[in-house]
Amino acid sequence: MGPSTTLFQHEAKGQPVPKDETVNVEAFGARKCPKLIEQVCSENPVTRRNALAVLCDEMRNPVSVQGCVEAGMVGVLNNYISKSEDPETKARASRALALAAGDANGRRSMLEENSAGEVLPGIDDGDINVRSNVYEALVTLCKGTVPCLKAVIGAHYPSVLVSKAAAETPEVQPLVLQLMYQCLKDQSGLDDVLGSGGVKTCISLLESGATPVRKEAAATLGFLCFTEKAKRDAIKSGAVPLLCALLLDKSVEVKSAAASALMAITTTDEGKLALVPAKGGDALVEVFADTDPVRERGLLLNVLKCISNAVVHPEVRASPRSLTRV
Repeated sequence: MGPSTTLFQHEAKGQPVPKDETVNVEAFGARKCPKLIEQVCSENPVTRRNALAVLCDEMRNPVSVQGCVEAGMVGVLNNYISKSEDPETKARASRALALAAGDANGRRSMLEENSAGEVLPGIDDGDINVRSNVYEALVTLCKGTVPCLKAVIGAHYPSVLVSKAAAETPEVQPLVLQLMYQCLKDQSGLDDVLGSGGVKTCISLLESGATPVRKEAAATLGFLCFTEKAKRDAIKSGAVPLLCALLLDKSVEVKSAAASALMAITTTDEGKLALVPAKGGDALVEVFADTDPVRERGLLLNVLKCISNAVVHPEVRASPRSLTRV
């Protein structure tokens, strides 16, 4: 006997229709968000999963974000991500947190509830969706206020990210690299990444078969190479030939990120000289000639900055396709 038959029989007899606890019925007014969070906290797994799905939809509404935050949402999501034994609960909770991070009230609550530290187990989860959502939430959190960035760094992510970036699947690696990039904006985060071998990790990912990974690896390496130590490490570890090869990549974003990294490295004489055996001058000239100044302005600017750095070196000027002809 199906549920619809049972409901029909109760209605026919004039009896109250039994309530299905797994169905999420929206409350109105001030009770809307508190009731939803109550359902999210339900011990019934079906009710909880359904409520989390509704919560994800509500996170696109700033008013709902505020109401759910005031009802204790972030603490509940932190707990599910780090401790729940139900895979679906973790996946939906992590998605809701990632969406909440896009709102100022969500980020404020994440800071107050120490989400950065609480969801750390999420980056080791066996579900790729949970890991992706946690990284996305943290990347968005870092883009908020300075205290948000410091909270992530204070939870010791920078050094962990270096090892995670190399070991993750290509689908998640871009998010790991983006979070690492954000951590470089603070001196302590920068020091941790450099001390953990961040330069070599980024270089190893320049040859990835996934375009987003190559782009993020080059961008993060470029940011790192604004420090003298990273420049030296990058040159010694063979970054220049790989970056020169990426100048001819099919992706404009990859080419632009590679040119930006080369721009940082070629501020040193060693970096300029490393261009010669890598035929970097030829590659720069080729990219310059083929770049649309309107549609690919960012790439063109990075290439021109790199050329202006390199052209002052005599050996670079003496290359077959001299940069002085640009």
